[in-house]
Amino acid sequence: MKKSLHFLSSEQAVADRAHLAWCALVALRLEQRAGQAQSALTIHTFLLRWLAVAQKQRRFPRSVAPDIDSLLRLGRQQGPCSGLQQQLEFLWKSYSCPVKQQPDLLRLTYAIEKLKAQGWLNAVVTDEEWEPPVLQAEYADVPALLVRKSELMRNFAEDGSLLETVDFLVTGDADTVAGALNLWSLRYKVQWQQADCCGITLIPE
Repeated sequence: MKKSLHFLSSEQAVADRAHLAWCALVALRLEQRAGQAQSALTIHTFLLRWLAVAQKQRRFPRSVAPDIDSLLRLGRQQGPCSGLQQQLEFLWKSYSCPVKQQPDLLRLTYAIEKLKAQGWLNAVVTDEEWEPPVLQAEYADVPALLVRKSELMRNFAEDGSLLETVDFLVTGDADTVAGALNLWSLRYKVQWQQADCCGITLIPE
């Protein structure tokens, strides 16, 4: 059964997310200059209220709606321990810095989104399902980039940096995948290649 993995909705979402984080942090700084939001609790309360108002008034593009939902859910479930300010600062740094300084996982997300915009499918499979000949046959009718879920979970650090190599199975034009990876300055190696199928390994910096 074919499985899809959700990634960013579009490259425009990169700028939208950076703008969301920037606006929230600027609003917090202005509040603090006015002598408010000085403690962890009041900072949390201010950001939670700010995000709720932004969501209700639809101040930002639809591309960041999932991010606002996620931050609100996190803040409501974990309270001040959720670290909303730190979450927003991480978003700002991740989405506003030069491409090569952005986390590997984020750049991989961009590359996959570019492929998806061209009709490609991205799928994650279990270790038991990772049988290249079987997957080649299953995805023979669609260009796809497949990867083991265990490798994604194990080989990326919490900050998004790539710790160890990650293997991908490509059904489709290898040059198209290479172009997307090159666009986002990701290091890789083509391990083997057949007609309309190849194995690509993502390599840490």
